Amino acid sequence: MNGIGSMRLLEIALGAALIANGGIAYAGAPKAKFAYVASCSDDTVVQFKVKRNGLLKQNSPATADAGACPEALATVTLNGKQFVYVNNTNDGTVSQYQIAANGTLTPLTPATVDLSGVDGGGLAFITANPQGSFVYATDFGPTVVQLKVNADGTLSTNTPASVTASGASTVFPLVDPSGKFLYVSEFGNNTVLQYKIGADGKLTANTPPSIDTGGNPRNLAITPSGAFVYVPNLNDGTISQYKTNSDGTLTANSPPTFNLPSDAGVTQVVVNNKGTFAFVPDENLNVVYQLKINSDGTLAMNSPGSVPVAFADLMTLDGGGKFAYVDDAGSLLFQFKVNPKGKMKPNPNSSNSINAGSFNGQILLVPGGR
Repeated sequence: MNGIGSMRLLEIALGAALIANGGIAYAGAPKAKFAYVASCSDDTVVQFKVKRNGLLKQNSPATADAGACPEALATVTLNGKQFVYVNNTNDGTVSQYQIAANGTLTPLTPATVDLSGVDGGGLAFITANPQGSFVYATDFGPTVVQLKVNADGTLSTNTPASVTASGASTVFPLVDPSGKFLYVSEFGNNTVLQYKIGADGKLTANTPPSIDTGGNPRNLAITPSGAFVYVPNLNDGTISQYKTNSDGTLTANSPPTFNLPSDAGVTQVVVNNKGTFAFVPDENLNVVYQLKINSDGTLAMNSPGSVPVAFADLMTLDGGGKFAYVDDAGSLLFQFKVNPKGKMKPNPNSSNSINAGSFNGQILLVPGGR
């Protein structure tokens, strides 16, 4: 499953969404109350309530209608209201919703934003800046779409509607915690694109415009402090490690990579809310790696180094870093507890899976509706 077709957009757009940002891959939804899972095969978003013990319970109704093959989700909080945006891969639209008090999704008017004339290869992932004012989407082509969040929560394209990269396939967009910089992994081109974000939300290439990664980079992560970035490389079993500079550019850490088994197929890095632990799903070896983050930003293996999962596609953490959720790119979501030492354990110990759509993609956690 190391080709771009097998990625299937494999989406937890981070892994856990920030209250205002669905793209930064560390837990940022404190005391999550609701969870959403994109379900590609039946064109819906599956809706859950999050219990105090971290277990998910299906909401009512169980699903919300989306477009053709929803894959990636992002959320913003604006004027005391929470909104969710869902990339629909097969029709080039973004579904837009408000979160009701009971956690169900209510379509906005209009219910979708049509980007079919803007995206270059079918929408992939989506993210928002921490301020909740701008949204960015990738397309598995050479394009990054730029969107504005209107006062009513609806999206409209910025001017220009997109920027074009000189690479292969834009995959995962990641806004830094300051909201001033955007990083985009380029699958097939083995780089991370580096952008500055203007006050108007428009992207301009940083200098240099990109930095090299390993083979076929996937869903990158940044620490809550914004000091370190990690890029999982799907095809060579490595994680590229970077330090961030004040101008938003990345510099390779020392050593530049953390090495996992050579046949690993790592899809994502998720960092906990304290920036002390990282978790990496491996779709080839069916494990989640458990890593420690050293004070200099380098990674080290925790003990044990991994936990088995029936199939590990993408994952997310809750805002407190106490619970983890792993999707299987099929119909199941696996639930775990995470102890203070960064070690995962099935939650509950008996059967820790729950049905979550069909050909499932990203998992999104939010603290509550309005």
